Amino acid sequence: MGSYNMILLAGLLETLREASKIFLRKGKLIPLITILSLFLSSIIFLSNFLSLKPLVFDFALKLTVLLVTNPAPGSSAFTNAIFALKEGLSTIVGVDWAFIIANSLTSLFFATAVIIASAAKYNGKETLHVKDLLFTVGQTWKRPFITLFYTALLDLGYALYAFAFVLPLVLISDREFSFFLFFTIVSIIISIFYLHLSVVWTLAIVVSVLEEKSGIEALGKAAQLLKGLKLRGFCLKLLFGTLYYVLLKLTILRMINKIYSTSISIVTALVFLNTAGLIKMYSLTAYTVFYYQCKKTHGEEEITHEMQGSNGYSLKASHTPLIPADIP
Repeated sequence: MGSYNMILLAGLLETLREASKIFLRKGKLIPLITILSLFLSSIIFLSNFLSLKPLVFDFALKLTVLLVTNPAPGSSAFTNAIFALKEGLSTIVGVDWAFIIANSLTSLFFATAVIIASAAKYNGKETLHVKDLLFTVGQTWKRPFITLFYTALLDLGYALYAFAFVLPLVLISDREFSFFLFFTIVSIIISIFYLHLSVVWTLAIVVSVLEEKSGIEALGKAAQLLKGLKLRGFCLKLLFGTLYYVLLKLTILRMINKIYSTSISIVTALVFLNTAGLIKMYSLTAYTVFYYQCKKTHGEEEITHEMQGSNGYSLKASHTPLIPADIP
Protein backbone atom coordinates (compact mmCIF):
# COMPACT_ATOMS: atom_id res chain seq x y z
CA MET A 1 0.00 0.00 0.00
CA GLY A 2 2.83 2.37 0.84
CA SER A 3 4.57 1.79 -2.49
CA TYR A 4 1.28 2.31 -4.35
CA ASN A 5 0.74 5.64 -2.60
CA MET A 6 4.27 6.71 -3.50
CA ILE A 7 3.67 5.78 -7.15
CA LEU A 8 0.39 7.70 -7.11
CA LEU A 9 2.00 10.76 -5.55
CA ALA A 10 4.93 10.61 -7.97
CA GLY A 11 2.57 10.41 -10.95
CA LEU A 12 0.48 13.30 -9.65
CA LEU A 13 3.54 15.47 -9.06
CA GLU A 14 4.87 14.61 -12.51
CA THR A 15 1.59 15.71 -14.09
CA LEU A 16 1.61 18.99 -12.16
CA ARG A 17 5.30 19.59 -12.88
CA GLU A 18 4.88 19.06 -16.62
CA ALA A 19 1.74 21.20 -16.65
CA SER A 20 3.54 24.01 -14.81
CA LYS A 21 6.40 23.87 -17.28
CA ILE A 22 4.02 24.09 -20.23
CA PHE A 23 1.82 26.75 -18.64
CA LEU A 24 4.57 29.08 -17.45
CA ARG A 25 7.81 28.42 -19.27
CA LYS A 26 7.29 27.11 -22.79
CA GLY A 27 6.58 30.17 -24.90
CA LYS A 28 4.18 33.08 -24.57
CA LEU A 29 1.10 31.66 -26.32
CA ILE A 30 -0.59 30.01 -23.32
CA PRO A 31 -0.03 33.04 -21.02
CA LEU A 32 -1.45 35.21 -23.82
CA ILE A 33 -4.52 32.99 -24.14
CA THR A 34 -4.99 33.09 -20.37
CA ILE A 35 -4.68 36.88 -20.16
CA LEU A 36 -7.15 37.39 -23.02
CA SER A 37 -9.56 34.95 -21.41
CA LEU A 38 -9.41 36.75 -18.06
CA PHE A 39 -9.74 40.15 -19.73
CA LEU A 40 -12.81 39.21 -21.77
CA SER A 41 -14.50 37.45 -18.86
CA SER A 42 -13.94 40.58 -16.75
CA ILE A 43 -15.43 42.77 -19.51
CA ILE A 44 -18.47 40.48 -19.74
CA PHE A 45 -18.91 40.53 -15.96
CA LEU A 46 -18.70 44.33 -15.77
CA SER A 47 -21.03 44.76 -18.74
CA ASN A 48 -23.51 42.37 -17.15
CA PHE A 49 -23.39 44.23 -13.84
CA LEU A 50 -23.74 47.67 -15.42
CA SER A 51 -26.60 46.48 -17.62
CA LEU A 52 -28.52 44.78 -14.82
CA LYS A 53 -28.05 47.46 -12.15
CA PRO A 54 -30.58 50.01 -13.57
CA LEU A 55 -32.98 47.21 -14.51
CA VAL A 56 -32.93 45.72 -11.00
CA PHE A 57 -33.29 49.18 -9.45
CA ASP A 58 -36.28 49.93 -11.68
CA PHE A 59 -37.87 46.57 -10.83
CA ALA A 60 -37.36 47.16 -7.08
CA LEU A 61 -38.86 50.64 -7.40
CA LYS A 62 -41.96 49.34 -9.19
CA LEU A 63 -42.37 46.59 -6.60
CA THR A 64 -42.08 49.12 -3.77
CA VAL A 65 -44.69 51.36 -5.36
CA LEU A 66 -47.02 48.37 -5.71
CA LEU A 67 -46.60 47.40 -2.06
CA VAL A 68 -47.03 50.98 -0.82
CA THR A 69 -50.05 51.92 -2.94
CA ASN A 70 -51.62 48.45 -2.53
CA PRO A 71 -54.17 48.78 -5.33
CA ALA A 72 -57.24 46.54 -5.21
CA PRO A 73 -56.75 43.19 -7.00
CA GLY A 74 -58.50 43.23 -10.33
CA SER A 75 -58.29 46.99 -10.74
CA SER A 76 -56.59 48.55 -13.74
CA ALA A 77 -53.81 49.98 -11.53
CA PHE A 78 -53.10 46.53 -10.08
CA THR A 79 -53.10 44.90 -13.53
CA ASN A 80 -50.79 47.54 -14.98
CA ALA A 81 -48.39 47.22 -12.03
CA ILE A 82 -48.25 43.41 -12.31
CA PHE A 83 -47.72 43.65 -16.08
CA ALA A 84 -44.88 46.17 -15.56
CA LEU A 85 -43.24 43.90 -12.98
CA LYS A 86 -43.53 40.89 -15.29
CA GLU A 87 -42.06 42.85 -18.20
CA GLY A 88 -39.21 44.13 -16.02
CA LEU A 89 -38.43 40.65 -14.72
CA SER A 90 -38.45 39.22 -18.26
CA THR A 91 -35.99 41.92 -19.34
CA ILE A 92 -33.67 41.14 -16.42
CA VAL A 93 -33.74 37.41 -17.15
CA GLY A 94 -33.21 38.00 -20.89
CA VAL A 95 -30.23 40.29 -20.38
CA ASP A 96 -28.71 37.95 -17.82
CA TRP A 97 -29.09 34.92 -20.09
CA ALA A 98 -27.53 36.83 -22.99
CA PHE A 99 -24.41 37.47 -20.91
CA ILE A 100 -24.39 33.88 -19.59
CA ILE A 101 -24.39 32.56 -23.16
CA ALA A 102 -21.69 35.04 -24.20
CA ASN A 103 -19.53 34.06 -21.23
CA SER A 104 -20.05 30.34 -21.88
CA LEU A 105 -19.06 30.62 -25.54
CA THR A 106 -16.03 32.73 -24.66
CA SER A 107 -15.00 30.23 -22.00
CA LEU A 108 -15.40 27.33 -24.45
CA PHE A 109 -13.31 29.12 -27.09
CA PHE A 110 -10.40 29.79 -24.75
CA ALA A 111 -10.63 26.36 -23.13
CA THR A 112 -10.32 24.77 -26.58
CA ALA A 113 -7.42 27.08 -27.43
CA VAL A 114 -5.47 26.32 -24.26
CA ILE A 115 -5.95 22.56 -24.71
CA ILE A 116 -4.65 22.73 -28.31
CA ALA A 117 -1.71 24.94 -27.31
CA SER A 118 -0.88 22.69 -24.35
CA ALA A 119 -0.99 19.62 -26.58
CA ALA A 120 1.36 21.27 -29.06
CA LYS A 121 3.83 22.23 -26.34
CA TYR A 122 3.68 18.79 -24.74
CA ASN A 123 4.56 17.18 -28.07
CA GLY A 124 7.51 19.50 -28.65
CA LYS A 125 5.94 21.98 -31.06
CA GLU A 126 7.69 25.09 -29.83
CA THR A 127 6.23 27.47 -32.46
CA LEU A 128 2.49 27.64 -32.92
CA HIS A 129 1.24 30.71 -34.74
CA VAL A 130 -1.89 32.47 -33.58
CA LYS A 131 -3.43 32.15 -37.05
CA ASP A 132 -2.97 28.37 -37.01
CA LEU A 133 -4.36 28.15 -33.48
CA LEU A 134 -7.47 30.13 -34.43
CA PHE A 135 -7.97 27.95 -37.49
CA THR A 136 -7.77 24.78 -35.41
CA VAL A 137 -10.14 26.14 -32.77
CA GLY A 138 -12.59 27.01 -35.52
CA GLN A 139 -12.34 23.47 -36.88
CA THR A 140 -12.75 21.71 -33.53
CA TRP A 141 -15.03 23.84 -31.33
CA LYS A 142 -18.20 21.94 -32.26
CA ARG A 143 -16.92 18.71 -30.72
CA PRO A 144 -16.18 20.13 -27.24
CA PHE A 145 -19.44 22.10 -27.46
CA ILE A 146 -21.43 18.88 -27.94
CA THR A 147 -19.47 17.14 -25.18
CA LEU A 148 -19.97 20.11 -22.87
CA PHE A 149 -23.71 19.90 -23.52
CA TYR A 150 -23.71 16.24 -22.48
CA THR A 151 -21.64 16.94 -19.36
CA ALA A 152 -23.97 19.83 -18.45
CA LEU A 153 -26.91 17.41 -18.60
CA LEU A 154 -25.01 14.98 -16.39
CA ASP A 155 -24.23 17.82 -13.96
CA LEU A 156 -27.90 18.76 -13.86
CA GLY A 157 -28.99 15.17 -13.37
CA TYR A 158 -26.54 14.68 -10.52
CA ALA A 159 -27.64 17.93 -8.87
CA LEU A 160 -31.31 16.87 -9.03
CA TYR A 161 -30.42 13.44 -7.64
CA ALA A 162 -28.44 14.97 -4.77
CA PHE A 163 -31.27 17.41 -4.02
CA ALA A 164 -33.84 14.60 -3.98
CA PHE A 165 -31.60 12.66 -1.60
CA VAL A 166 -30.94 15.54 0.81
CA LEU A 167 -34.43 17.09 0.85
CA PRO A 168 -36.04 14.33 2.99
CA LEU A 169 -33.25 14.76 5.55
CA VAL A 170 -34.12 18.44 5.84
CA LEU A 171 -37.82 17.71 6.31
CA ILE A 172 -37.50 14.97 8.94
CA SER A 173 -34.72 16.49 11.03
CA ASP A 174 -35.81 18.16 14.27
CA ARG A 175 -32.49 18.70 16.01
CA GLU A 176 -30.30 21.48 14.75
CA PHE A 177 -26.90 20.12 15.79
CA SER A 178 -27.49 16.53 14.67
CA PHE A 179 -28.94 17.76 11.40
CA PHE A 180 -25.98 20.06 10.77
CA LEU A 181 -23.48 17.28 11.50
CA PHE A 182 -25.29 14.70 9.38
CA PHE A 183 -25.91 17.19 6.57
CA THR A 184 -22.20 18.10 6.52
CA ILE A 185 -21.16 14.44 6.29
CA VAL A 186 -23.68 13.74 3.52
CA SER A 187 -22.57 16.88 1.63
CA ILE A 188 -18.93 15.79 1.77
CA ILE A 189 -19.84 12.32 0.48
CA ILE A 190 -21.95 13.81 -2.34
CA SER A 191 -19.12 16.20 -3.28
CA ILE A 192 -16.49 13.46 -3.32
CA PHE A 193 -18.70 11.23 -5.47
CA TYR A 194 -19.32 14.15 -7.82
CA LEU A 195 -15.57 14.76 -8.19
CA HIS A 196 -15.13 11.05 -8.89
CA LEU A 197 -17.66 11.20 -11.73
CA SER A 198 -16.52 14.55 -13.11
CA VAL A 199 -13.01 13.20 -13.79
CA VAL A 200 -14.46 11.42 -16.83
CA TRP A 201 -16.43 14.50 -17.85
CA THR A 202 -13.40 16.80 -17.75
CA LEU A 203 -11.15 14.37 -19.61
CA ALA A 204 -13.90 13.93 -22.21
CA ILE A 205 -13.61 17.64 -23.06
CA VAL A 206 -9.88 17.15 -23.73
CA VAL A 207 -10.61 14.04 -25.79
CA SER A 208 -13.19 15.90 -27.88
CA VAL A 209 -10.66 18.64 -28.68
CA LEU A 210 -7.73 16.37 -29.56
CA GLU A 211 -9.58 13.48 -31.20
CA GLU A 212 -12.42 13.12 -33.69
CA LYS A 213 -14.90 12.29 -30.95
CA SER A 214 -17.71 14.11 -29.20
CA GLY A 215 -20.61 13.52 -26.86
CA ILE A 216 -21.13 9.95 -25.67
CA GLU A 217 -18.20 8.73 -27.79
CA ALA A 218 -15.82 11.17 -26.08
CA LEU A 219 -17.14 10.19 -22.65
CA GLY A 220 -16.61 6.53 -23.50
CA LYS A 221 -13.05 7.15 -24.68
CA ALA A 222 -12.30 9.16 -21.53
CA ALA A 223 -13.58 6.32 -19.34
CA GLN A 224 -11.43 3.88 -21.30
CA LEU A 225 -8.31 6.01 -20.87
CA LEU A 226 -8.92 6.33 -17.12
CA LYS A 227 -8.84 2.60 -16.46
CA GLY A 228 -6.15 2.07 -13.84
CA LEU A 229 -5.56 5.84 -13.55
CA LYS A 230 -8.90 7.00 -12.15
CA LEU A 231 -7.43 7.67 -8.72
CA ARG A 232 -4.76 10.00 -10.13
CA GLY A 233 -7.41 11.84 -12.11
CA PHE A 234 -9.53 12.06 -8.97
CA CYS A 235 -6.61 13.53 -7.03
CA LEU A 236 -6.19 16.18 -9.73
CA LYS A 237 -9.89 16.98 -9.55
CA LEU A 238 -9.78 17.06 -5.75
CA LEU A 239 -6.80 19.42 -5.79
CA PHE A 240 -8.39 21.94 -8.14
CA GLY A 241 -11.79 21.55 -6.49
CA THR A 242 -10.23 22.34 -3.11
CA LEU A 243 -8.57 25.44 -4.57
CA TYR A 244 -11.92 26.62 -5.97
CA TYR A 245 -13.66 25.96 -2.65
CA VAL A 246 -11.05 27.79 -0.56
CA LEU A 247 -11.09 30.74 -2.96
CA LEU A 248 -14.91 30.93 -2.89
CA LYS A 249 -15.01 30.57 0.89
CA LEU A 250 -12.47 33.35 1.41
CA THR A 251 -14.34 35.64 -0.97
CA ILE A 252 -17.70 35.01 0.70
CA LEU A 253 -16.27 35.51 4.19
CA ARG A 254 -14.62 38.73 3.10
CA MET A 255 -17.87 40.03 1.62
CA ILE A 256 -19.95 39.03 4.67
CA ASN A 257 -17.65 40.19 7.45
CA LYS A 258 -17.21 43.70 6.09
CA ILE A 259 -19.57 46.09 4.36
CA TYR A 260 -17.90 47.49 1.27
CA SER A 261 -18.89 50.09 -1.26
CA THR A 262 -20.13 48.93 -4.63
CA SER A 263 -16.79 49.60 -6.32
CA ILE A 264 -14.82 47.56 -3.75
CA SER A 265 -17.35 44.73 -4.01
CA ILE A 266 -16.91 44.70 -7.79
CA VAL A 267 -13.12 44.61 -7.43
CA THR A 268 -13.43 41.71 -4.96
CA ALA A 269 -15.68 39.83 -7.39
CA LEU A 270 -13.22 40.48 -10.24
CA VAL A 271 -10.32 39.18 -8.15
CA PHE A 272 -12.30 36.02 -7.45
CA LEU A 273 -13.33 35.53 -11.09
CA ASN A 274 -9.83 36.09 -12.45
CA THR A 275 -8.19 33.82 -9.88
CA ALA A 276 -10.77 31.11 -10.58
CA GLY A 277 -10.17 31.59 -14.32
CA LEU A 278 -6.43 31.23 -13.84
CA ILE A 279 -6.95 27.98 -11.91
CA LYS A 280 -9.26 26.72 -14.66
CA MET A 281 -6.72 27.40 -17.41
CA TYR A 282 -3.95 25.67 -15.48
CA SER A 283 -6.24 22.71 -14.72
CA LEU A 284 -6.98 22.31 -18.44
CA THR A 285 -3.26 22.21 -19.14
CA ALA A 286 -2.84 19.62 -16.38
CA TYR A 287 -5.64 17.48 -17.81
CA THR A 288 -4.13 17.72 -21.27
CA VAL A 289 -0.86 16.37 -19.86
CA PHE A 290 -2.82 13.72 -17.96
CA TYR A 291 -4.56 12.73 -21.21
CA TYR A 292 -1.24 11.95 -22.85
CA GLN A 293 -0.02 10.09 -19.79
CA CYS A 294 -3.17 7.94 -19.93
CA LYS A 295 -2.55 7.19 -23.61
CA LYS A 296 1.05 6.24 -22.91
CA THR A 297 0.02 3.97 -20.05
CA HIS A 298 -2.47 2.16 -22.29
CA GLY A 299 0.11 1.67 -25.01
CA GLU A 300 -1.29 4.12 -27.52
CA GLU A 301 1.11 6.02 -29.71
CA GLU A 302 1.37 9.70 -28.95
CA ILE A 303 -0.62 12.06 -31.11
CA THR A 304 1.60 13.75 -33.64
CA HIS A 305 1.15 17.35 -34.65
CA GLU A 306 1.83 18.64 -38.14
CA MET A 307 1.67 22.12 -39.52
CA GLN A 308 -0.18 22.57 -42.80
CA GLY A 309 1.10 26.00 -43.64
CA SER A 310 -1.68 28.49 -44.25
CA ASN A 311 -4.28 25.72 -44.04
CA GLY A 312 -3.87 25.54 -40.27
CA TYR A 313 -2.78 23.25 -37.54
CA SER A 314 -3.91 19.65 -37.61
CA LEU A 315 -4.01 16.92 -35.01
CA LYS A 316 -3.41 13.42 -36.32
CA ALA A 317 -4.04 10.60 -33.91
CA SER A 318 -2.76 7.08 -34.11
CA HIS A 319 -4.49 4.59 -31.87
CA THR A 320 -2.38 1.54 -32.70
CA PRO A 321 -1.59 -0.28 -29.45
CA LEU A 322 2.01 -1.13 -28.70
CA ILE A 323 0.76 -4.39 -27.18
CA PRO A 324 -1.06 -6.83 -29.49
CA ALA A 325 -4.76 -7.18 -28.77
CA ASP A 326 -4.63 -10.97 -28.51
CA ILE A 327 -2.33 -10.87 -25.49
CA PRO A 328 -4.43 -10.90 -22.27
